[in-house]
Parts: sequence; structure tokens; C-alpha cells
Amino acid sequence: MKDSAKEIFNSLLNDKKVKATTGDDNDFEYGKIPFNIPQLDKITKGGIPRKRFTLLFGGFSSGKSYVASQLCKTVQEDGGVAVWIDLEKSWDSDWMTKSGLNVKEMIVYNPDTSEEAFKAVRNSLQAGADIVVMDSVAGLVPNDIYTHEDGIAYSPIAWQSRAWNQMLMRIIPELKHGGAFVAINQTRGTMGNVQMMDTMPGGEGQKYFAHCCMHFARGSWLTKPGKSGSKNMADRMGFEINARLLKDKFGGEKFEQAIIPFKFDGGIDMIETYIRVGLEEGTIEQRGAMYDYDGKSFRGMNAVVTWFKENPDKYEELVNATKESYLAGDSDSESA
Repeated sequence: MKDSAKEIFNSLLNDKKVKATTGDDNDFEYGKIPFNIPQLDKITKGGIPRKRFTLLFGGFSSGKSYVASQLCKTVQEDGGVAVWIDLEKSWDSDWMTKSGLNVKEMIVYNPDTSEEAFKAVRNSLQAGADIVVMDSVAGLVPNDIYTHEDGIAYSPIAWQSRAWNQMLMRIIPELKHGGAFVAINQTRGTMGNVQMMDTMPGGEGQKYFAHCCMHFARGSWLTKPGKSGSKNMADRMGFEINARLLKDKFGGEKFEQAIIPFKFDGGIDMIETYIRVGLEEGTIEQRGAMYDYDGKSFRGMNAVVTWFKENPDKYEELVNATKESYLAGDSDSESA
């Protein structure tokens, strides 16, 4: 029995077998990768954590992969290395270039099986990549299925969950090298005589392992000027991305929502995004369909966006007037 707390402390700290450290050790510092999308940076308090596992999930075409690409864009702009594991065989260089990525500086893997995908993730993290994105968990193909011509006798869905959770146990320790691991997953509807609910390939264990977990859903349609409420697809030019932070162990505002305008021809509309921030901050005032800014009045959101495009100095003024106070302020209301 040790005589004092100090002796117990030193005994545990010097035990090389358990590798104990003090709580302020530099190894626990993680840093963050910002989205550079103000609403998402606000609810996450600066972006996703490095050295940690982030899960982005939601329905099809809800903005998950695009948001992940913006994290890669941030990494590239900071001089880092971004890796994309393309399990769905959906990598599109033209679209990624349009989204702001330097595709010549992207590392892209096209694995055939789950085992190859996990090896690519581990190798990338061990090599020091800043971010590794897996797109997506739903595309994991067991080697037994890939190589067995007649399929397998047991459930591939159960195998997928078992393999994914086992491999996460092996991936998590590799985060110590400094990179962020981001997995994208798509929700499915349950089958049978039960209440419909969202579930995901890969099982519930991935939510346990995730340090940051965000749900994405497609919201209202964005329509062309003068076509508000139109049900004609030709009049629709985008939709609102509804992002909700469900879990964050590193300072984010859990269960808070951000609503972001996404345009088919160019991704997130940053001008409209900052207009929405301005409305939230009171820099821009809204009266029904009318918007007031800098002594001018505009009818409809599209008119405000057009005016800021034609007056880039005023847009820069808006960004400077809202960005710092918005991100530093209390996140106690839904972004809209």
C-alpha cells in the first residue's frame, strides 16, 4: 500500500506497461478541420476534430458527399493531404473540380472489397494523411461475396455490420497519427410490420465509435426567380441541406440544426448562405417577401443574391460584418 497520493500517482505514471500520461499531454490535442460553411462551423464549434472519427449519414442526395468534399477542400487549402476511398465508384473529377478541389492533388482509391478499403484507410492514416473520406459504408463488399460466384449462405448485411465494427476497432488507434477519418453512410428504411424508421448499413456500433455524428436530409426546393412553389422540376435549381449534429464529444452544439442552400450547378451558394447569416444576425432585415440592406429594398431572396453578385464589395462587407460575431456567438437557435 502506497503511503501517499503522490506515490500512487508516480507509480501509475511510470508504469511503462499501461502507457499512462497526464491529462494535459500533447497527444490529446486534436485541432479541427473547418467546413468553411458558417452554419456548420457554428454548430460544431469550428469543424470536425482531427485524430477522431466523424460519421456523416442521411438519405440519398442529401448533400453528404458534397459536405465531405468541402472538408477535403479546406485541408488542401491549408497545404494538407486529402484521401478519398471511392467504394461506390462514383468519383467525378469534373464535379469535384467544380466543388473547389484540386483533383490533381487528391489521392483516390477504388477498392473492390471491404478488406482493400480498410487497408487503404489504415495505410493513409499511418502515412500522415490529414483527412481520409470513405464514400460510403453502404458500398462495402465482403471479399467472400466478391470472389464467390454463387454468393454465400449467410446474410451479407450481418457480415457487413460485423466486419465494419471489427475494422473500426483497428482504425481508431491509427488516428493517433493526426488524420481525421470521415465515413459517409446512407440511411435505409426498415422492412416488415414495424414502425418505419431510418437505419444504416454497418449497424449501430458505428454510432458508438463516432466522435462526431451528423445527419443530413434534403429540405425545401430552391426555385428560379418568379417560380416560387413550382412543382416543375425544370424550375428547381437546388434544395436546402438540413444538417443536424447528433453527437459531438468536442464542443459542438448537439441536436442543433443548420439549413444551407445547395445549387445543382455549383454546390453551396455562399452568397445566399451569408445572406441567411445576415438575417440571423440582424444585419439584413426581412419583412415578408421584402429584404432590406444598406438602405435598399429587395423583393425575394433571388433579388438579394443577384444584387450581391453585382456588388462584390458589398458582399465582402456583409461577410466581414457577420462572420466573426456569428461564429463567436452563442449557438442557441436553428440556423435558417
